[in-house]
Amino acid sequence: MKAKRVRTLRGQISVAGGATTGRKSLVVADGLINYGMKINKFQVWAESPADTFIAILSYETIPAGSGMNAGDNRQFGWSVGNGSAEIHSQFLDPDHIINRDMFLSLVDSEPGSYNYLIEMQVYELSDDEAIISIIKETSQS
Repeated sequence: MKAKRVRTLRGQISVAGGATTGRKSLVVADGLINYGMKINKFQVWAESPADTFIAILSYETIPAGSGMNAGDNRQFGWSVGNGSAEIHSQFLDPDHIINRDMFLSLVDSEPGSYNYLIEMQVYELSDDEAIISIIKETSQS
């Protein structure tokens, strides 16, 4: 695995009024499985600091009614805000490589807009490393 440049993704995701979920596709498979990304930093914060949220980074969309589940290999990043501007928790699986799709899902969240900032390192993968990464992300789907 050979490290390349650092990239960032930033933007907003919304939860519509009357709903508790929001989803956004951040990376779409381009067929180049020998290039992957490792998330180094994952931050989510509400536009209104009083809003509570649960945000999940995953290889697939997370269905409504699902929650944070470290036993689900589709999920590799989690962020929680409890309605206080001072208290946010972020967790990342340090052993993951994204070489197909990546999604940001908000579950059990209040209606509103949420900002995200994701820092990732691009890696060049051997054929074996790419295959292992794909197997890992789908092994418990």
